[in-house]
Amino acid sequence: MVSVSYLSICHARKHECSVCLNSITDYLYPNEVPIHSWRNKYVFILSGCKHLMHRECSDNWHRHCRDLSDRDPSLPFVPTCPACKSGISEGNRANERLNCDFPLDCEKAETDDPKLSFLETPANTATLTLDAVRLLMDAAVRTNNFPAMWQLKIRYGITLSAAQLKDVLWHTLPPQSFHVYVIPSADNKVRMALDLMTHDDASKRVVSDFLQEVLKKKGHAEMVVNRLAGSKILNENAQKEALDFFVSIGVFDEVKALKEQYGLSLNNRQLKELLLKVYASKRNSSHLQWILSSYDKDNKSCIETLCEVLRTVATQQQEYSRELLDRSYGNFFDNYMEFINTLLSHDVKDQTAVDAAMTKAVSTLCPEGLTWAGQLKTNYQATMDPAKLEVAIDKAVDERQFFLLKLIVPLFTSDEDADMANNRVLEKLASKLDPCYEFFYRMAKNACNQLLEISGCSSQKALDTLIKKAIENRDIPWASELNSKYDAYLDIEMFESHICKEVMVVKRCKHTDPYYLGDLITSLRFFKADNPNLPGAIEKVVDRIRNMEKFPLQQNVVDKLRSFLADIHPPLMT
Repeated sequence: MVSVSYLSICHARKHECSVCLNSITDYLYPNEVPIHSWRNKYVFILSGCKHLMHRECSDNWHRHCRDLSDRDPSLPFVPTCPACKSGISEGNRANERLNCDFPLDCEKAETDDPKLSFLETPANTATLTLDAVRLLMDAAVRTNNFPAMWQLKIRYGITLSAAQLKDVLWHTLPPQSFHVYVIPSADNKVRMALDLMTHDDASKRVVSDFLQEVLKKKGHAEMVVNRLAGSKILNENAQKEALDFFVSIGVFDEVKALKEQYGLSLNNRQLKELLLKVYASKRNSSHLQWILSSYDKDNKSCIETLCEVLRTVATQQQEYSRELLDRSYGNFFDNYMEFINTLLSHDVKDQTAVDAAMTKAVSTLCPEGLTWAGQLKTNYQATMDPAKLEVAIDKAVDERQFFLLKLIVPLFTSDEDADMANNRVLEKLASKLDPCYEFFYRMAKNACNQLLEISGCSSQKALDTLIKKAIENRDIPWASELNSKYDAYLDIEMFESHICKEVMVVKRCKHTDPYYLGDLITSLRFFKADNPNLPGAIEKVVDRIRNMEKFPLQQNVVDKLRSFLADIHPPLMT
């Protein structure tokens, strides 16, 4: 047996009596009588070490020391502090006995834990009979004299019997409920009782029965329940009651600790209720992790329950979709995503749930949701209705959230669906290339370029529409890029209007330098050379230019058009 001093194990807090370990300060709790009140009682504040004790408790301690000294000649009676065993001078007793109004200025000694005093040194000879020591222990228990109990254990090796243990434990129970003022003192006394007990079957039954009494009390008894559970001597019924208690108050770290100590696991009902409760309360992921570490992973019914919970949460109906990220809704989506991800990371698999989660993620129409949808597709083979993806595309385009398109298109399951969606997106984006709003034009253009870089385009109609919009916006560099990289061409209907517009610009500005014909010459290659209608269209435009009012570069334009025609159709020239 390792011998330690009473001071090192009693942990008496500030304003707690060093003997009975009760609070010295007076407090009231709603609808309750004062508990362990010091009012109208003398309190000793020892001048040297500053330890406190009730006068009655001090008398009990010194009476015990005197009785022990009378029975054990090797142990002289010396007045000491019950906590640190420092000596007390009889001449200063008057200064040490104080009738305090409110001892808030009292401080516990800040000294290091001393070595065992002579009072606590194990006796080398059996100077007392066992019956005599038991009588002293009975008196110590009756007066709630913890330093005396500890001294008898250290010096003579005697421990509390089952009956004595019951008396000590039941004395720690508050009259009505556990609350903030009672819990520290009660926990300390329970810990002392467990240190003093005899580890026989009768005493272990007492501890288990005491747990039931604690659970009958109202208030917050988790500290005391945790202390009893940590003793590792509870019987099976008490273990389950402790588990049920922590489950009921949602203290999941203690649930996990009980699993580790006793091998207890959550049953199906508890597992389901806890998971749904955590999800509804929007608690952080650590609570969820503790719950998922507290069930039997070899229990098939528990695994089925987890899949059911995953499916229930993933497929739940919401009254809103676009507002899923709105803070006014309690940030539903963050909680939803974290819950689903945590269950999936614990190998909880259900394809229906995964597909439903992907659909809900897409419905948020935000980068976070769409990125998560991509992860669900990649990691868990999630799929969703292509029609719903097309709806998301339409919304993104209509609301000018063009940057989201590169996240939506890859979500299609088949390459064929993705290709069709990409072509549809490009066609819709072409309608948003509005020359009246330069900012939105640049946004739509950038979105088109990104999609073309990522997925390309198999629709000639979409490409030709884009180059047509580029020409309408006089964006010759982009039109040239679409033509050279993706073989986009203008139709013949566009030819006459575009060439005439370019000529009118040159005419209106009265340019004399052929340099200013650069855009016109460049745009000629945007027309497909093998189009049989192109030569006739060129001749028609040449005739219109010749009939115009004279301007400096008129003949240069005609010569460029005839030269272009000669290059693409030499046999037609005479």
